[in-house]
Parts: sequence; C-alpha cells; structure tokens
Amino acid sequence: MKIRHFALDAHAQLRKFGRRAVHEVLAGRLDARAIDPALSRELALVTVVCDDSLIPEQTYLLRVPLTDGVLTTADRLVLRAFVRPDCVTPGEAVRHHLAGWPSDLLPQLAVAMDVPVAGLGETLEVGGPALVAALTGRSIGSVVRGLDRT
Repeated sequence: MKIRHFALDAHAQLRKFGRRAVHEVLAGRLDARAIDPALSRELALVTVVCDDSLIPEQTYLLRVPLTDGVLTTADRLVLRAFVRPDCVTPGEAVRHHLAGWPSDLLPQLAVAMDVPVAGLGETLEVGGPALVAALTGRSIGSVVRGLDRT
C-alpha cells in the first residue's frame, strides 16, 4: 500500500504534499504556511491510498481547519464534531467536506497520479485515514495499515 497526498493551493490547483509534512501538520507541529502561504485557515487535503503499482484504490477528501496555518486543539474539536452524530448529521459532514473543491478536481488528480480519470470518482470518500490521524495523533500509514487488517 502506498499513500499519496495533495493539497489545494490558492489557485484551486492540486499540489503534491509530502507524507512527512502532512503528518507534521496534522500533529500540529508544522505551520502549513511553510509549505504554501495560502494555507492559513484551511488545508483542503486529498489522500489517495494506492496499490503497490500506484493505482488508486481509495481517495479521501478532507477539509482540515487551521488557525494561522496550524492545527490547534480547537481545530481538532471542530473536526471531532464532524464525526459525532449528536453534533453534525452524517449528511452535513459529507456536504461540508465535499464543498469548495474545484469542478476539475478529478481530472487534476488523474494528471497528478498519472492515471485515467475514469473510475477515480468511484473511489472517492470523505475523511479517511487523514481524519483519523488528525484526531488520534497516529500516522496516516499506521491508520491505513490498521484499516487493511479489518
């Protein structure tokens, strides 16, 4: 299993985002603006779980709230609210995390991953291992490995 990350920049273009940088941002140890100055209030993150041949198996969208480029305790509480049905309905959570993406997201992702766009939409979900990592402090890789065993 291989994991690829992309973030949406200020021009609504996907940019490759390194695994270590994603982990550090989600752990609150790295200011996302060090990677892209536009990432002050939100990290629009695409996480793609691929097979060993880098063929996408699952694609997750997540809008991570940031305070001055950093994921704070308050921001984590906002993310946690999106997984609690007593705070936000599942439909509201999905609508929130699917909003604000460019209409050409899938073609951009296909180009970035060097795969056909056909079928990418079928692998699309909200949240995924980046959400679990942000809430628990675990690495995305360990979350994916844990999901692989279930």
